[in-house]
Amino acid sequence: MKAIAVYEALPTDNANCFELIDLEMPVPVNHDILVRIDAISINPVDSKERLGLSGRLDEPLVLGWDACGEVISVGNSVQNFKAGDMVMYAGDITRPGSYAEFQLVDERIVGPKPEGLSCEEAATLPLTTLVAWESLFDRLEIDRDDSDSPALLIIGAAGGLGSMAIQFARQLSNCTIIATASRPESKNWCSELGAHHVIDHSGNLPEQLKAIGYETVPYILNCSNNIPYWEIMSQIVSPEGAICLVASTKAKLDLDIYMEKSVQINYELMFTRSIFGTKKMSIQGGVLARVSEMIRAGTIRHVMTENFGPMTTSSLAKAHQHIERGRMLGKMALSGIQQQ
Repeated sequence: MKAIAVYEALPTDNANCFELIDLEMPVPVNHDILVRIDAISINPVDSKERLGLSGRLDEPLVLGWDACGEVISVGNSVQNFKAGDMVMYAGDITRPGSYAEFQLVDERIVGPKPEGLSCEEAATLPLTTLVAWESLFDRLEIDRDDSDSPALLIIGAAGGLGSMAIQFARQLSNCTIIATASRPESKNWCSELGAHHVIDHSGNLPEQLKAIGYETVPYILNCSNNIPYWEIMSQIVSPEGAICLVASTKAKLDLDIYMEKSVQINYELMFTRSIFGTKKMSIQGGVLARVSEMIRAGTIRHVMTENFGPMTTSSLAKAHQHIERGRMLGKMALSGIQQQ
């Protein structure tokens, strides 16, 4: 089968940034299903993994953690899917990714493709869906029946993760959603998705929160880098509040600034359950199935805003270049792999 791989951390304007290669067709066993990939989506983790390589690899690295496609065959322990089913998934960071014609994925982290969506639209859902869901309900432990309308601050809300978090918080909780965005188009995007308030993260967050009636907020989901907001979050989080972080931080952070308020600091990595095969691994498949139903019912929407066409070494380089600018609105997609 054809795949598009990286061997080293080359810039996107280098002709060898991505290379078209041939790999053996994988065979599903146990809980694995073999999927023909019809569309993928690009996430910041794709670029971070590529740029994080040191030296040149001896073996090709196939990136990609968002896909939609058709089940071709299944392992002997598979119960939920059969050949011909259309599915979507975010995959497992320890296994070969979705920049390929075919991919093996564990059925327990797979959901059905939502009816009415194109494969490209569906491919933009899985990873950010799972990160948003786990951040809000597993890490922050937001009570979906809380009648007090607690405030939820989502920092950097216009990207793929924030876009899904706004929708889930609006549809599945009573939170007052305060999103941050800095450009007119990203502010409008957050409002359209359901944010009650949109403030500017490039400005003074404490003052902007006070202007809309909040000295502090009990919940913070930071979709952006941690360092620029570390001290600010300690000022604006409520006593006994909770913060969820999704970005890796290379520098050491001073946790003591949160001690007086007894703040819960949570990290969210969507891949944890598949990396360690935890007992909660199958929850991810269930969440994706529920989201498919919510899409069908019209209570939430896909967030695809960019389509880079067929997957080639060139189009992948352009997609990575776009995401590295750090100005994403929603998510981007590409259709199945094409030979050059």
